[in-house]
Amino acid sequence: MNSFKKLPLSYQFTLLLLALAVIAAIGGYLIGASVYVSETRNQARTVADMVDNFGQWATRYRGVWVKDDPRDPKFDVGSFLEREVATAPVALGGDSTTAPNAAAFHRKNPALVQRELSDITMASPAKAKFRMTSDHFMNPNNAPSEFDKVAMRVIRDAGVTEYSEVRGGQLLYARRLIADKGCLKCHGAPAAAPAAVTALYPGPQGYGYEEGKLAGVISVAIPLEFSVLGFIQRFDGQVWAALAAMGLGVIGLLVFIHQQVIVPVRRVRAFALAASNSEPGAKVEKVDFIEGEHTSANEIHELNTAVKAMHMSIDYLYRKMMKR
Repeated sequence: MNSFKKLPLSYQFTLLLLALAVIAAIGGYLIGASVYVSETRNQARTVADMVDNFGQWATRYRGVWVKDDPRDPKFDVGSFLEREVATAPVALGGDSTTAPNAAAFHRKNPALVQRELSDITMASPAKAKFRMTSDHFMNPNNAPSEFDKVAMRVIRDAGVTEYSEVRGGQLLYARRLIADKGCLKCHGAPAAAPAAVTALYPGPQGYGYEEGKLAGVISVAIPLEFSVLGFIQRFDGQVWAALAAMGLGVIGLLVFIHQQVIVPVRRVRAFALAASNSEPGAKVEKVDFIEGEHTSANEIHELNTAVKAMHMSIDYLYRKMMKR
């Protein structure tokens, strides 16, 4: 610290401004990172909203019916709850009969539709991934992660609707799912579940949902790709204009300090050194900054006035002593 104090004032001011610039840059980066995480959390909320809305759409029609294609043996309708075979058109005066190669319709309930959408999203190149999970899961592939378990515990205990945290370079977000009557058809008592469900998942895991209580969460994961270079690349014209204005302000401040502080102090110092090194009674050129300097509130002017007064006092005492 003593070495810093011994530096010229111009160096001290420059180093101080550089230190402030570094602190401001670090602070700006941390603020930018916080804003980035907040924006990513909003993206996760949007994904959860989309899943919710898609589930409500499927619920409105009590699920989605998928038609197979008898002409394509490789066509796979996936999991379903009900299956109905299409019938041939009724001829005038005839009976309805099943066509030999009639297609069949397969019903997928809303939860199954959402899960298949999740499977497609997880396999896609999309950065935002989501899945629906529960601590009462049926399909082992839907088992909750450690984050999901923490999220469900916090949501239950705190009574909140969502939970998020940054973990492993990702923003992890969970939105609560509340069990309604539709959920109880498959996830209530095992004996009341559709045969297609109990055939795949004989239990007891995945049953026991209670209406109005937490059934699980929509779990969203979005990678965080915030970096210094990425932060700078986000700067638009307004940000660069603001930084340029700040830079000009700093330069103007340095010029002001140099002209109004450093230069005057150097002139006062030069006068004081000249006075101290001169012969007693010798005339030393005085420094006058402004007219009526002795009435100025400027500290440098006051310092200059005090130095000149001290010099005049010493000179006066010397002359008085010489007359004796």
